[in-house]
Amino acid sequence: LEDPRSPVAEQFRALRTRILTFAREKNLKTLLVTSCLAAEGKSTVASNLAISIARGINEYALLVDCDLRRPTIHKLFRLNNGTGLSNYLSDNMPLSQILSK
Repeated sequence: LEDPRSPVAEQFRALRTRILTFAREKNLKTLLVTSCLAAEGKSTVASNLAISIARGINEYALLVDCDLRRPTIHKLFRLNNGTGLSNYLSDNMPLSQILSK
């Protein structure tokens, strides 16, 4: 996000291309980034990959932080953490009220 021409950003674009090519071949629509331990870079990878996909031509990305104990995606994008996935699931809040652009 900060430096779209950096070597790291280029690696995420390469990863995006590989993932999207595979997803199109298999008709996949969802990607999950996970690991078994905390602080392994899940949020960093997921957010940078989402940015790379969203910056692509004719591509869309919906990034969902499913960590209900220690969410971090809102911090990376400097967003309010007032409502989110837990509100959608438990309070029947409409999806349109919890999405951030």
